[in-house]
Amino acid sequence: MAPLPGGHPERMQALMPYVGRAAYFAFVLLLAARVLDRHSLASEKPYDFAINITFGTLAGAGILDLRIPIAATTAAIAVLTAFGLAASALAYRLPQLQPWLVGRPVVIVRHGQPVPAGLRRLHMTEADLVAKLREQHIGKVEEVERAEIEPDGGLGVVRHRPPHRAR
Repeated sequence: MAPLPGGHPERMQALMPYVGRAAYFAFVLLLAARVLDRHSLASEKPYDFAINITFGTLAGAGILDLRIPIAATTAAIAVLTAFGLAASALAYRLPQLQPWLVGRPVVIVRHGQPVPAGLRRLHMTEADLVAKLREQHIGKVEEVERAEIEPDGGLGVVRHRPPHRAR
């Protein structure tokens, strides 16, 4: 085997188990994301965030620690994926569980006024609120009928309706 530039064949050979494991777990994580049928890698929902961190930790350990059996790491990822599917199915079939499984939106503006309790719950200042509204091209809080931070961290806004003019 010809040496690669800057490397010894023995060193390259020692890396191969890690490369193989990395490729394998990249495939397993892609499969898990597809099975969950969500954009969980981009989601900011607390459950998805926790699962993403756990998936990454498991895969990282499975890639770098050659003493950990590949099957054990794969099984752990499969169990978490199954749990995610079960949680989604429960939230769909039993809507009363959604607040526990998915979360609830937090109202931060009502009738053009900031909602102090909502802002406090989110540890959000009025300056943070104004900045969030600017991202939605809204210049003043008074322009908003209702604004909520969704369970995924997104901002939902309903603007005041302009008064209807009779002709």
